[in-house]
Amino acid sequence: RIRKWPLNVETTRFAFTERVYQLATMESPPAVGDGLIDFAGGADSFPSISFSKLIRGEYPEGFFRGKIVLVGVTASAMDRHDIAVQALGSVPGVYIHAYLIRNLLGQSWLRTLPDWLYTLILLGISLGWTAFLRKRVGRFLYLATFGMSVFAVILGVIVGFAGYVIQIVPLLGLFISELIFLLARTYRIELAERRSLRILFSKHVSPEILGEILKRRNEIKTGGERRFVTVVFADVRDFTRFAEEHEPEQVLFRINQLLGRMTAIILRNGGLVNKFLGDGLMAVFGFPVWKEEMFANAFAACREMLSAEETLAGKENGVGDRVGVRIGDGVGVGIAWGIVIAGIVGNQERQEYTVMGAPVNLASRLEKLAGPGEIVFPFEPGQTDRVIPFGEESYTLEQVHIKGMKQPITVGRIKGRG
Repeated sequence: RIRKWPLNVETTRFAFTERVYQLATMESPPAVGDGLIDFAGGADSFPSISFSKLIRGEYPEGFFRGKIVLVGVTASAMDRHDIAVQALGSVPGVYIHAYLIRNLLGQSWLRTLPDWLYTLILLGISLGWTAFLRKRVGRFLYLATFGMSVFAVILGVIVGFAGYVIQIVPLLGLFISELIFLLARTYRIELAERRSLRILFSKHVSPEILGEILKRRNEIKTGGERRFVTVVFADVRDFTRFAEEHEPEQVLFRINQLLGRMTAIILRNGGLVNKFLGDGLMAVFGFPVWKEEMFANAFAACREMLSAEETLAGKENGVGDRVGVRIGDGVGVGIAWGIVIAGIVGNQERQEYTVMGAPVNLASRLEKLAGPGEIVFPFEPGQTDRVIPFGEESYTLEQVHIKGMKQPITVGRIKGRG
């Protein structure tokens, strides 16, 4: 399709249209360079007359004075050429010369933007898209792509009126390519995040909670964040005596049985088993997925764990014998709540998701104060009694000294089956 100026740059001889310009203006034609033909106005902008009428003398004398006259064939089946403007269809060769001459006379050929300006435009677009590299692709990116595409078209129209041409298709291709790249990159990032979260939490939470974590992974900041949670420490009382009186295989099997049952209780109540501590464990409720029933679930899990140990008495020990005694004297539980720092600790060789802060330390200290079959928790009048899912008759209050605290605090003690 004809679009560029068909000038012979390898010779000093003028092309036909340049010769016409020179004869009409008595001046040297302007240098067009790599300009593009402006087909504005269509063929109707050039008046045409019948050559047969001219021969018959039907035009008055002086009709052509001061005009550039081109003689050519305009029949639909002869001397037709396709041009870049599809709306004009195929154009007779004489009209192409007319366009060229008009462009020279008005210096209205279309100019391409300088390479340096194109470079700045492309660089600006690329830098703009890099703002999304650290973010996930969302609706804003789709809107930005659409908006930039519309802007490119409008910009092309504006600069077109100024006599310049912007290659719109390459720009649109760049926008779409950037979008596809960011979509692919985001997809890979999300897969990696899901895999990482699954590894971190799959052994510590129930499948339902894991599903919630993966669904709301954008809300979880593995780099560290402050969250309000409930922390639980549970430990088997007098387990050392049981370990000394039984074979290692029996001891290991029984403690795994007990911890497994306690883990199931915590997971069933929506908690996260953060770590195992020898003959005990640490659990967190309300994180990484917050639920309004956090306190009720945490206390329900604690009460269930109080009786978890005695239900194992008489179970087979896994090596063919029966251990007809309980594992220690019972389970003691400490529970506390408050703001903690949650995130990943460790290095590339070993990592775990954990929480740290005053509530963690307090729950650990309270667990040490709990006797067999007891739950110990901090008590603040007017506040704690609103979150505890039991009546006042279910617990007793007392003042205790906690290591690391200057003043004694009030704690509640719930006695279960010991």
